[in-house]
This record gives sequence, C-alpha cells and structure tokens, in this order.
Amino acid sequence: MSDDPATATRWVSVARFGSQDEARLLAGRLEAEGIPASIFPEPQFTYFGRDTLSHLGQPIEVLVPEHRIVEARVLIEELEQA
Repeated sequence: MSDDPATATRWVSVARFGSQDEARLLAGRLEAEGIPASIFPEPQFTYFGRDTLSHLGQPIEVLVPEHRIVEARVLIEELEQA
C-alpha cells in the first residue's frame, strides 16, 4: 500500500443506518460478494463489551472504495427488492 495521497483509495458512503448492527449486516453482505466494506464510525469497545451509546443519534455509514460504488449500489438495490 502506498503512502502517496494521490494513489490512496477514497472510501465513499453507500448507506446510512441508525444502528451498528444494521450497518454491519450490509457491510458483511458486501464483503461476501467481494466488495470491500467498512463502517464509520467504527464500533467502540469497552471492558463490558461494545459501546452502543457513544454514537447515539449519529448515523452509522457503510463505506466502500470509490471505484466499487456502482457494484455496491446494484447489490443494495437487489437486496431492497428481495
């Protein structure tokens, strides 16, 4: 991986959710189809487990590399129609 900003992969949002669980489900499905995915903000973990309150009121976004956005949107449309 290059440290050159000109060649760095740009990640873009393809969906927003109110819960980390929903975002993680979509990210997992995208990855199962070969599309790299990430969620933002990243889940935070505490001594007692996952912190579900730190992002309260803030949408959780599913991100994919910019060059894979069309594939991701097609898959999301197919999932919504199923």
